[in-house]
Amino acid sequence: MSTLTGKIIVSTRPLIENDLIKSQLETKGAQVLDFPMIRTECVGLTDELKSVFSQLNNYEWIVFTSKNGVISFYELLGKADIDSTLIASKKIAVMGKATGEEVLKRNGNPHLISSGRRTEDLLVEIKRAVKLTDKVLLVLGELAEQKLEKDLNGICMVERINVYRTIDIKNYSNEILNSIAQDKYDIILFTSPSGFRNFHKIAKQNHITTPIKAACIGTTTQAELLKNNCLPLVVSPKSDAESFANEIGFFLNNI
Repeated sequence: MSTLTGKIIVSTRPLIENDLIKSQLETKGAQVLDFPMIRTECVGLTDELKSVFSQLNNYEWIVFTSKNGVISFYELLGKADIDSTLIASKKIAVMGKATGEEVLKRNGNPHLISSGRRTEDLLVEIKRAVKLTDKVLLVLGELAEQKLEKDLNGICMVERINVYRTIDIKNYSNEILNSIAQDKYDIILFTSPSGFRNFHKIAKQNHITTPIKAACIGTTTQAELLKNNCLPLVVSPKSDAESFANEIGFFLNNI
């Protein structure tokens, strides 16, 4: 019998095709309720982005910290009529296995895959690899912190572009929200600070005051929960779906 049979898990992740975390949990027998709190969208193709894309040959490194960054970057390349094979000659650094797999789908070849899920982990590994004369392009979302560019300044020549934005979901399922209010669930998944922020706002608006049973990925998301007095029951240091699902399974079977 699967380890999560009969468990109800609420996922606040954006709705995406081939959601591996949801798939892993359902394979274990859980019922996963989609309760997305955010969505992402590619930014518009500006003159500034066109200028950067026209000079891609000048960069030794391209750095991606998320799948959304990879997807939006290549979408913008297409809109700018830039041949994506140009990227094949670049050294590509990514945060985490999932981001690396997204690059591989587009025939890119990650030169450096950070073993950790934090900006600090990626920084340590990039600093070992880049030279002072290297020009590095950071491909990020609008809400991404400035730590990467600040810490790389002086280590190499660095430029940042924002290729996607994060938007709060306002139309959500009242049925699932009522289940949360009535404690008719086993755990809620959070995989980004912005997803939790919108959930927290909606919970306050609907006067949900009972403690939330939360599981999250990474210390950045954990910090956002703690900042709002929510103590996560599961914190996965790894970002891959199998590890997260296994940790949730272990916790729910041992409470």
